[in-house]
Amino acid sequence: MDFRLRAHTLPSPREDSAPLLYAHHFRDGHLVWPITHKKPNALALTPETRKALLPSGFYTLTRRFSSKEERRRLVAFVVDPAELPHPLYGFENHLNIFHADKAGLPEDLARGLAVYLNSSVADQAFRVFSGHAQVNAGDLRALRYPDRATLTAYGRRAKDSGLPLTRCAASPGL
Repeated sequence: MDFRLRAHTLPSPREDSAPLLYAHHFRDGHLVWPITHKKPNALALTPETRKALLPSGFYTLTRRFSSKEERRRLVAFVVDPAELPHPLYGFENHLNIFHADKAGLPEDLARGLAVYLNSSVADQAFRVFSGHAQVNAGDLRALRYPDRATLTAYGRRAKDSGLPLTRCAASPGL
């Protein structure tokens, strides 16, 4: 998104802007925004940019690129509106976004998806059919997922445990 709307990106947020999230805004399973970085932190709100933004809500994100040397190819994060209290969000193009018809997911489902995607089970399944370092939307659609009730239960348990989603993934069933 940032390359299409480069003229509207901002190094720091201001009152008439929306957060613009990159993979580097997620550290140790938590959102850290804004941060000092060479990449922008916000997108000015204009009629043109509003079309590219999503409403506040819970979203599960995965990085689109990983190096083959990394321990995991799949790395998932959750955007929690309590941590990012803005009405609209922008997501950089190198993130895959799990959403429900361009809106947020139920909280427990978003967290459960992240727990599952961060698990060694999902990572090994992903590596079976994808030998490259790119994680594209088609690859994520091809991945087999537990049913919605199971993912929601993972998310509820993860939230109750207080552990970062990357730690919960070692044992999705907790």
